[in-house]
Amino acid sequence: MDITNNYIVSEKNYIPELSQKNRIILGHTFNHGMRHVGGWLNRSSGEYKKTAHFTIGADGRIHKHFNPKFYSNFFDSDKLNMNSIIVLLENDGWLIRDNEKNRFITLIGDIYNESNGVFEKRWRGFTHWAPYSSEQLDSATALIRSLCDEFNIPKAVIGHNTKIDQITNFMGVMYKSNLDKKYTDLNPSWDFLKFKTNIEENTTKI
Repeated sequence: MDITNNYIVSEKNYIPELSQKNRIILGHTFNHGMRHVGGWLNRSSGEYKKTAHFTIGADGRIHKHFNPKFYSNFFDSDKLNMNSIIVLLENDGWLIRDNEKNRFITLIGDIYNESNGVFEKRWRGFTHWAPYSSEQLDSATALIRSLCDEFNIPKAVIGHNTKIDQITNFMGVMYKSNLDKKYTDLNPSWDFLKFKTNIEENTTKI
């Protein structure tokens, strides 16, 4: 498993204090081309702290932004931030259908023209989604299993993306959308059951 340091952020973009980790939370970037990292660095005079530990690109490359033994202000809850490792998948999220021009538009107004098509399922007020790549699922499996071993996090994975009450007490691997209905990541195109099996079974082959 290769992890790049091409998108490292400075100590101004996270809290350089050690904290105990007991969960990994997966979300996505709502963007492509790793542009979300530039967004982090250009906000709040370069001191924006709502950052993630890792991003997995659409090509499956794993990018480390800062050491997961530290934490950021990714969520509004200090407890959730301190005890979580945040992993983002590069993904445009929900898409808007432009029927007049027979195309899809991303959340930030770009034309969506990816070769892997559009995933269709009605969920949380939206119908069309940018799919995740098979390379991302493979890399997420490798990274999450490694992080679970390193930080002694249980290899227990939530098998769906719907809200769960009292989920902040869960120790294992989960999704942003398990926390609140306002979140749409990970979106329905993710293979939740396959990923759960990959993490929880010792015989997984990457």
